[in-house]
Amino acid sequence: MDLFEAFGFGPGVIVAAVGGGGKTSLVYSLANEAAGRGLAAAVTTTVRFTRPRGIAMPPCTETTADGLGAAFAREMRPGEAHTFISAEVEAGRMAGFPADVVGELPRGEYVLAIEADGSAHRPFKAPAAHEPAIPATATDVVVCVGLSVLGHPLSDTWVHRPGLVSDLTKVATGAPVTADVIVETLLHADGGRKCVPDGARVHALLNRPLTPDHHTIANHIAARLVYGGYNRAVIATAHEAGAIHGVVR
Repeated sequence: MDLFEAFGFGPGVIVAAVGGGGKTSLVYSLANEAAGRGLAAAVTTTVRFTRPRGIAMPPCTETTADGLGAAFAREMRPGEAHTFISAEVEAGRMAGFPADVVGELPRGEYVLAIEADGSAHRPFKAPAAHEPAIPATATDVVVCVGLSVLGHPLSDTWVHRPGLVSDLTKVATGAPVTADVIVETLLHADGGRKCVPDGARVHALLNRPLTPDHHTIANHIAARLVYGGYNRAVIATAHEAGAIHGVVR
């Protein structure tokens, strides 16, 4: 099983990855896995992202927002994945396109994976007022959490925008990040459910369990998220091919 199968994706999905740890690995993995199934697939971003770690990066086309539609039509082929960016920026990071521009791409039998949120390399976050940048055409939103945050303080070292997590959960900054903190944040309308388009399915990626306790807690979190309305919760190490540790649906 790979991530594409674990989330139950198929032709025509437009997947936006938001939240914390695992977004970049997820979008590249999904595109490569879709191409391996004979589908045309693309990766892009509505924020900024980096080259994947330990995952082949699909060939990259740099274009303008006005030129994205034409480049998309020209480069998308069955059985191939492609990356679309607007520029290479500081420290090897790549810029993408506004969410409304990505949302104007024609629907089809291809797979489009979009990194639609930033987390400043922290494994966990809550979104600010301007986040996340999800295209209105997204069929699926995957909220990502790096399980390495468990047990660590609700602080800038481990959490992007810890004050916002505190506001959502009523847990003081500096307190340990627990399963309850993660679940409450992901289920909150201003947390994991923020800016999800009407009709889109919501999933969770619980990324990179490092210890037996992480596996146990991740299964507990996954069950609570699905009970709370998430479509699927996948426990996986997204940058390792086939490293699916559990699926709750």
